[in-house]
Amino acid sequence: MSMTFSQWLSHSADAEFESFVRTRRDLLQPESPTMAALAAAASSRIGVSRGIEALDAGTLEVFIALAKAARTTPEIEVASIPRIDPALAEATLPRLRDLGLAWPAGGDGDGAGSAESAGSAGSAVAGVWKIQSEAITLLPTSAAESSRAHPWQIDESSIDSSTAAIGQPLIHNGEQAAVAEVISSLRGLVDELAVSPISRLTSGGISKRDVSRLARTLELGLEQTITLLQAAKSLHLIGVLDDALDPQWTAADDADSALAGDRAALWADLVGAWLRDLLDVTQLAAGASENERLTVLAAPKKSLFKGYGLSVPAMPLLRFAVLSVLHDIGLGTARSAGWIHAEMLRRHPLLPAHEFAMTEAVLHTCVTVGLATTPLQQPEHFGPSRFGLRLAAGLDRAMAEHAAQDPSILPLGVSVEALTVPGDVIAAVTEGLGAEVDTVLIQSDLTAVATGPIEPRVHRILRKYAVVEARGQGTVYRIDAETIEDTMQAGLSPEEALAELAEISAEELPSTLEFLVQNTASKLRRVRVAGARSVLVVDDPVDLDVILSDQAMMPAGLERLAPTVAIAQLGPERTMHLLEASDHHALLHSAAGPVRKRRVITESEPEVSVRRRPRVSDGHLGEYMRILRSAPAAAAPVSTDEPLGHMDRLREAAEMKQRVLIRIADSHGKERTIEMLPATLNAGRVRGVVTTTGAEASLSVARIVSVDPSP
Repeated sequence: MSMTFSQWLSHSADAEFESFVRTRRDLLQPESPTMAALAAAASSRIGVSRGIEALDAGTLEVFIALAKAARTTPEIEVASIPRIDPALAEATLPRLRDLGLAWPAGGDGDGAGSAESAGSAGSAVAGVWKIQSEAITLLPTSAAESSRAHPWQIDESSIDSSTAAIGQPLIHNGEQAAVAEVISSLRGLVDELAVSPISRLTSGGISKRDVSRLARTLELGLEQTITLLQAAKSLHLIGVLDDALDPQWTAADDADSALAGDRAALWADLVGAWLRDLLDVTQLAAGASENERLTVLAAPKKSLFKGYGLSVPAMPLLRFAVLSVLHDIGLGTARSAGWIHAEMLRRHPLLPAHEFAMTEAVLHTCVTVGLATTPLQQPEHFGPSRFGLRLAAGLDRAMAEHAAQDPSILPLGVSVEALTVPGDVIAAVTEGLGAEVDTVLIQSDLTAVATGPIEPRVHRILRKYAVVEARGQGTVYRIDAETIEDTMQAGLSPEEALAELAEISAEELPSTLEFLVQNTASKLRRVRVAGARSVLVVDDPVDLDVILSDQAMMPAGLERLAPTVAIAQLGPERTMHLLEASDHHALLHSAAGPVRKRRVITESEPEVSVRRRPRVSDGHLGEYMRILRSAPAAAAPVSTDEPLGHMDRLREAAEMKQRVLIRIADSHGKERTIEMLPATLNAGRVRGVVTTTGAEASLSVARIVSVDPSP
């Protein structure tokens, strides 16, 4: 007689049981340290799904072959399946056993002996195995799905497996230049939105046309601009102007102080926001489908990834996987993007982000932020930088530490919350960054050259008079006549403009610049516009005559423009004080109510309260396993009162061909008892034959009150 999963757990060897418990820490619950509860949790749809997530491509292929065989018989002779390579099965079956997805079922009435001997790979392949029934509906096991190639099955002959060498000087220069340039680009992006706010669409985002215009202004690629926009939103550097008539995306009120802080910390925040971002730039640039266009800075209404759902969002997991592959390539070596994509799918075959364009976009972003480099002659090859190696190693440590605190992230072992840049990476970036320059070289051709990373204060002064022509470790500005004219139109004198530029110039200002500023000022002086401080409007001209003749109103400098209109040289509030002091009754006029200062509202992610179940800590793991193993192996059957217990009892009854009494409640809460011979248990429903009528029935496990063995 073959063994059920709970029976195998009870009779398995100590080493195998401990390996299973340590692998599936997410299933352990302190409130129910029983073998039945553990087996029920592992056999549930969520438990099986979490186990499948942790499979690599080779192990998944074996498990799919087992699931196809299980459609016809629950007891699988592994050696008789031609699709399974014996050598691959020897390596993968212990992994499936540790995850609780498959177990040696024994045979010929010797279940315990087969379980004890399953440790050797040869006997495992030759024996009889069983798998969790929920896996059949989760995996592509139908005939239609079997006829198509799976996304992770890539023809190795089509992959460029060549390697390329990258010199250490190129790696050092590339990573430092990338960090300096991406910080400069982020500052420039926020500056552009502060100067030219972009109208917000009804969906909450901005149009692709506005993003393209912004990309041309910053001289960045479309995908790179989208990445910076998404990061700036996450870091609260940009927000929506509080204007009901025309809400616009613009710089946040405290963006200047945030951008003027420590550059390494700013880079770490930028990289962390990119690692945790749920959206893919390729989909934002092209749309999720032909009929669905996505807008930047707006949250999509539904998931962009179809297929198998993981417990970790697709894009953070993809970026984490790419960094891991780059780390394993090693410093000084580069691999093709196709090879990296294939290796990423080998490690995470069920990842919904299967498109090569997504992996390629992640690699290009890694280069942009200084986590990867490319050889000079082979730009399609990618290798890690020193920052990328440190970040990948630091993320692995962070995941291990997070798993110790929250074992529920196992067996995949990846959490979005832990995707932050470690301190040693920030220290390495700080050491590699050069000092910011506080002066620029203004040349006679009206270009200003900053020989290194520029201080934000100097950058803001130059942006008043010039446009950015090139960015990098240094920045090139071109002084533009239109920009100077726009700045001086606000009332700035030529002397003040030249003094401000001379303050940040490393040398004496060239004569061409002085001529340009003076010539622009002479054109602007031809027509001058002055603002009126306040206006008096009366109904009767006699009232205005009295006010103009009053000596107490002399400080107001009133000048009559019409019989009932006069202009004052003081502001409205001061003019009102003079009128009240002279006993002239007046009303302070405001067409739209009091002037309200507009503010920028930065959008934050909604606070979601996640209730986490208590897990067994490392210190109590040994005692927990001792309690599980010390329980009687053949406990008396008891009524179950939890859905997981119901499913475990029904699954065992189906495998043992035993009838059970099911007490079920209808939608009105009325209970009735059904005697059934269960056949299958999938997707939260039990299907079988009702003993009294002989008819087939399908019952929802959620409505089952209790399950007891039939007498």
